[in-house]
Amino acid sequence: MLTDKILFFSLNILLLSGTGYYIINQGASGLSLPVNTLLWGVMALLVLFISFRVAPGKYFVTTVALLLFISGIAVLAIPLIYAEPAGLPRAGWRVAALFAGAVFYFAWLQVRLSHALRQGLWLVLLLAVAAQAALALVQLFAPDWAWVPLRGHRVYGVFQQPNVLASFMATGLALALMLFLLPGFTLRQARYEHCRQAFLGALLLVLPALLVWIQSRVGWLGGALVALLFLWRFGALFPARCKQAALLLVAGGLIGVVGMLWAGPEGGLGYLSHDGSNQARWTMLRDTLRMIAEKPLLGWGYGGFEYQFLHFRINQTPPTVVTEIANHPHNEMLLWWVEGGLVALLGMGLIIVGGLRLVCRAWHQDRQAFIDGRRCAGEPTALCFVLLPMALHTQLEYPFYLSALHFMVFLMVLATLERQVSGVMGRRPLPVSMGVMLRTLLPVASAGVVVLMVFALLGGLTLTRAERAGLMDITAVRAMPGLSAWVHQDRKGFDEQVHALLLFNQTQDQALLSGYAQWANGYLKKHIDRNVYASLYLILKHQGKNTQAERLRREALAFFPDDPRFM
Repeated sequence: MLTDKILFFSLNILLLSGTGYYIINQGASGLSLPVNTLLWGVMALLVLFISFRVAPGKYFVTTVALLLFISGIAVLAIPLIYAEPAGLPRAGWRVAALFAGAVFYFAWLQVRLSHALRQGLWLVLLLAVAAQAALALVQLFAPDWAWVPLRGHRVYGVFQQPNVLASFMATGLALALMLFLLPGFTLRQARYEHCRQAFLGALLLVLPALLVWIQSRVGWLGGALVALLFLWRFGALFPARCKQAALLLVAGGLIGVVGMLWAGPEGGLGYLSHDGSNQARWTMLRDTLRMIAEKPLLGWGYGGFEYQFLHFRINQTPPTVVTEIANHPHNEMLLWWVEGGLVALLGMGLIIVGGLRLVCRAWHQDRQAFIDGRRCAGEPTALCFVLLPMALHTQLEYPFYLSALHFMVFLMVLATLERQVSGVMGRRPLPVSMGVMLRTLLPVASAGVVVLMVFALLGGLTLTRAERAGLMDITAVRAMPGLSAWVHQDRKGFDEQVHALLLFNQTQDQALLSGYAQWANGYLKKHIDRNVYASLYLILKHQGKNTQAERLRREALAFFPDDPRFM
């Protein structure tokens, strides 16, 4: 059993590393974002810490969902065997993240949390939400004071994407409702309880207003659903608390709407039309389903969605007008299905079945808990509602690629839910021999991930500095350690080739152009980039390869019909 100090040590790491911390970067997703590398390192440290505290004979698995999750991830790895070489690195990282998440999930299942410690966990997560809400409000009303620079007019906290901030706020709203409505979380000392209620009441007032101002449809949908579900499920059981919560939620929502109307179309809070985005999402869904229908069995190949999807679009009759360069279908299930076919769909199905089993167990267990008058009654169902905003977001975008904090919080809540609903009879101890093996493997693997994330962070910072300096000097990029270069090999290769073009302008060395052309031909088999197309087109024209140049120009024009370089 883990001690209280171990738990709060873990919570402090989460709080300090996951909220309000910003490292300058160039955007993108995954390990290109420094905060993600930090949080993957934090997850590895937590696994390391937990593995040192669990005796070899004390490891257990649950029979409810864990085995389904692990089986699903193993099935999702199968299409890597026949993936195209061009897409294999991207897909490999994605599958590796799933396995790493499963390890973190398994480790968190070993943490024995009392009711009081669970409340501590939820309050720490709410502090993380409150920190992001405070930053978002500063970005809205005092942008010069914001410690995270604002690009454009929409706020995004530390996440650099409004929808990611919105789903995090909706998750915080669900947590606040859980702690506010369920009497089992009431503190015994009155003065502490008054402070807790004031904190939760402030969140129930501020978060709806902020969700309105962020202007994210997934945030609106997630926030509205969790509010309605909580009031529906617990309205008859705790009518007084639900009426208070409903008043705060409505007041917060009205503040948000009035602020938006008062700001007008020119203000920072003014309403933004989503008509163009709605149309783009619909056409993306339609074309993705058409791709699935064309290759339902084996799919189009892991890691190749960006290349295959855009080429599928321009090769249709009539071709779809390309309005954005998409590397994800904005639906996680569709991504695995279109790339991996029925095998990947089976893997996703196993994961979904595992999740649904947890939901059913939570629902039935809570009904009995209310009958028995248990203190924790209602918490399992409430945790299902807490998971909803992020789960919903994965079917409309790709939040876990953009924010490792979302992935970490989702796994912690899900593992805590499974531990609650599995019960003593639902847990099976692992053999001591397997526990001894895990006692060795988990620390070694965790330490390896920590080292990898350190090199990934240092490499990413090196590349960012060079890119912000215009790539005129890439000495530091070339001197990157091998592990850093391996993690960022795509980005490093891109920067080196941009530098080669800049160097050609000074030296007129034709070998630099030939090297760029060879690299660009390989790069364009994985990515669709207008500047790479334009540069390669000019190089082919310069080298007298007019037929190839014209073919490339026509393809680029189909992708970028508004770019005068291809007209």
